[in-house]
Amino acid sequence: MNIEHNKEGSKSIITPHVLKRWSGFMAVIAGILYIVIQFIHPTDDISFVHTNAWVVVACLTMAMSLFNLIGITGFFISQAKEAGWLGLVGFLLFNLFWLMSIIFSFIEAFVLPLLTSDAGKFVEGMAGLFGGTVSEANLGIFPILAPLAGVLYMLGGLLLGIATLRARVFPRLAAILLAFASVVTIAAAIIPHPFDRALAIPMGIALIWIGYIIWSERK
Repeated sequence: MNIEHNKEGSKSIITPHVLKRWSGFMAVIAGILYIVIQFIHPTDDISFVHTNAWVVVACLTMAMSLFNLIGITGFFISQAKEAGWLGLVGFLLFNLFWLMSIIFSFIEAFVLPLLTSDAGKFVEGMAGLFGGTVSEANLGIFPILAPLAGVLYMLGGLLLGIATLRARVFPRLAAILLAFASVVTIAAAIIPHPFDRALAIPMGIALIWIGYIIWSERK
């Protein structure tokens, strides 16, 4: 009897509502990390690739991106019916960006430091990929993936923000901030690197806000 009772009790602890709340917590942590990373990111230069700071920031970015995958999923599920197809498309595009971010960060953390001696030009090109540095080495498909990731970020976040605004499940200002934070990154074209990192702060705030709303939700 006690074993059966314990099984029933354990089943009642993990519910869809609890999972959704924890996705909100993940979004909050992701938003905080997204902001912090902008202030501690080493210079995108080959001389920093083999340092502990470079590896730590890359690993933090991997964790942040994973938390965003979970958080954005909970965010979409919270309004899936109301957000409709527009929300679904935005959700898929936005999460595809965070998936690509995990891949890029993994390469930065565990691959590039091993190549600094034997393939310095390649490492230098990869390190400066998002800073607009022209590479002297053949980087394969990565010069295409980098701007594609930017498009996924801007378009996915914008569509998800618009769908959220129309769904009226979350506060209008939170939806507007999400959409604004996505498209404001286009200003990186005129703001020199690394000062363009400040453009990530609005997105970090949007993630914290949305995540807190989900986390604090009660039945």
